[in-house]
Amino acid sequence: MEKIMDNIPAYLDYQSQLYRLNQLGIKNNGTKQDINFIKTVGYYKLKEFAQPFRVDQEEYSNVKFEDVVRRYYQDKNMRMQVLHAIESIEVAVNSEIANHLGKRYGAFGYLDFSKWCNKKEYSKYSLEKEQYFFKSQIKRTLKKATMPDLNISRNLDQDGFPTIWLMVNALMFGNTSRFIKLMAPKNVRAIAAEFDCTGKELNSWLGCLNLVRNICSHNEDLLDIKFKEKPIPPSEYKNCLVVHQGLYTDRIAIALFIIRHFMNTINFKYRFNDIAKSVYKAANNSENQLKKLGFTSKRAVDRLRV
Repeated sequence: MEKIMDNIPAYLDYQSQLYRLNQLGIKNNGTKQDINFIKTVGYYKLKEFAQPFRVDQEEYSNVKFEDVVRRYYQDKNMRMQVLHAIESIEVAVNSEIANHLGKRYGAFGYLDFSKWCNKKEYSKYSLEKEQYFFKSQIKRTLKKATMPDLNISRNLDQDGFPTIWLMVNALMFGNTSRFIKLMAPKNVRAIAAEFDCTGKELNSWLGCLNLVRNICSHNEDLLDIKFKEKPIPPSEYKNCLVVHQGLYTDRIAIALFIIRHFMNTINFKYRFNDIAKSVYKAANNSENQLKKLGFTSKRAVDRLRV
């Protein structure tokens, strides 16, 4: 695990792992409860969630083991709540893709990328590659599908591909994001209008939420995320987001307000109380800690609720 002199990772049992964390500055008592946490979650996962307390690459500022554990569970609660909201967004966006492309190009028109893709942005060759890759993915997904309507012949073309209305149920969020990115601008605008945003915003936001969804699904640290590609901030929530040197925050706050914007158009009754509570707990109700998460103030977090 930790590297020794000849750069080969050495084996450490759970007790030794806790001792090593003590050496690094993550203070613990080596209790059975501490050992159980190391055993069930993992040494390196714990270090990942201790990052906000890090002084340098391998040293922490006398942080308590219990504080890191608490942060892990706060993050886990938020991931579950955020994932629930993103799943609603995924279903709604896929539904709009099916509605728009089905109405405009017919039940199987989506299979011919040249009909609905952005031919000014993508060459004929690149679209053919995208089409081949997409069809291969759909075929693989359909082998595992259990929807009874896939057994009805009129719902399939001669090659066994389903109608657009069935196909969208086989899309992963990453596929959805890529699908819209390939579309001609007029198609993107039509779908974006259903979510009260521009085509540019829709592409930016779906890319952001795809990353967030992957983090939630793979048990990674969501609270401390920093987006390499900063998403466009929703205009109605700009005053809730920290601005540094003229640029809006790249922290979790911007993703949460993107989710809030989507849910305003999908289900305005959707409650964000649990997400807001998770934010407050993670920041210990501290204005300074909230700003590190990208919120301008406590009042900004309250905007998630309404």
